[in-house]
Amino acid sequence: MIFYFSGTGNSEWVAKTVASAFSEKTFEIGSAIARKRFFFSPEKNERVGFVFPVHSWGVPPIVKEFIRQLVLDSYDNQLIFGVFTCGDECGYTNLQFQDLLSLKGWESHHIYSVRMPNNYIAFPGFDVDDISLENSKKQEAKKTLTEIIDAIHEDKMMDCYFRGTMPFLKSRLIYPLFCKYAINSKPFFSTVTCTGCGVCAKKCPTDNITIATKRPVSGSNCTQFLACIHYCPERAIEYGRMTQKKGRYIYK
Repeated sequence: MIFYFSGTGNSEWVAKTVASAFSEKTFEIGSAIARKRFFFSPEKNERVGFVFPVHSWGVPPIVKEFIRQLVLDSYDNQLIFGVFTCGDECGYTNLQFQDLLSLKGWESHHIYSVRMPNNYIAFPGFDVDDISLENSKKQEAKKTLTEIIDAIHEDKMMDCYFRGTMPFLKSRLIYPLFCKYAINSKPFFSTVTCTGCGVCAKKCPTDNITIATKRPVSGSNCTQFLACIHYCPERAIEYGRMTQKKGRYIYK
């Protein structure tokens, strides 16, 4: 079984590719939380995987919440692995993930990262990749993921994790500040080009958006994965002034 969380499709592609290789089932974390489903029973030889995007050089808070409440009934040292998608660097996301597992009495020797196209556009200096870099990242990701699948299948660890520069600063200082102050939906708004189609509400991984009087209304459960912005067919959703002149990206 593979648990995954995805905003614009990068981690969903990774999760379903790995699941297909191992004939495993996938479970979307946002849906599991919404349904309060935290009880799972892995079979004796079943692998347990976690796939999610790196969130400001750390584990997304929603993934932390899920793992903390997750119950793996009949767990008997089944192989656990983590595959993180990132635009560039992961920092100490691997250490955070290991700490979460250790609190449950679990352990993983397979923790990897896959470099994917950038999609975070709600901060100054952050934007999507140009089409050339996007395509090259996708091609390299296919090769990397094949190697990761082989390593997990053979249970032979490989070096495939990009920590990047200044991980302490990014994961120990910036990450907690980001989670505390930057994850909110107040700056979100829809422009006059909004048609009330509801795509943003359907794509929000936490069901945080509702449509009222043909306009999207954002609640308090925002994870700032920006699916609403990237999937909007009219480019009608913005995050303050940060996103107005930036690109859009979904995995295709």
